[in-house]
Amino acid sequence: MIFVDTDVLSTFAKIESLPLLFAVFDQETLNIAEAVENEVKTGISKGFSFSNDIMVFQMQGRIRTYYTTPADQEFMNSLPQTLDAGESESMALCKRFTATFASNESRVRHHCQTNGIHCINLVDILRLLWELQILTQTEVRKVITEIEIKDRLKFRSTDPIFK
Repeated sequence: MIFVDTDVLSTFAKIESLPLLFAVFDQETLNIAEAVENEVKTGISKGFSFSNDIMVFQMQGRIRTYYTTPADQEFMNSLPQTLDAGESESMALCKRFTATFASNESRVRHHCQTNGIHCINLVDILRLLWELQILTQTEVRKVITEIEIKDRLKFRSTDPIFK
């Protein structure tokens, strides 16, 4: 089971490549926390067209929203308040379901490790795309270029992706 944060969803939506996430995780559906859904809806209200693409996948049943329980809320209260609602809700849901969390925030990764939650970031996803032979290394390099242009995300080095 995979929960995906807004940053990873939006990165792939901006380059019109959300299907790559389903392929790399070998999942028919991906999961999001209610707060992530709310962040996507806020993007729609701000006019971000990529947010609409995410909601299309949700309307098709390919992205499912999960809601926290009181027990999840207790866990969330133990997390630093510097995490946003989407991050803390997703971590709580991952803890409950023993799921993997896809987030590109290093501080999230740190708190996941501290709490025994498996976390995967954008570099890991890009590496898996070619390791699992979903894309060639050349195609992954094109994806990286698209991300840098459309998401304005700069990779310090691509070495960790192609090691």
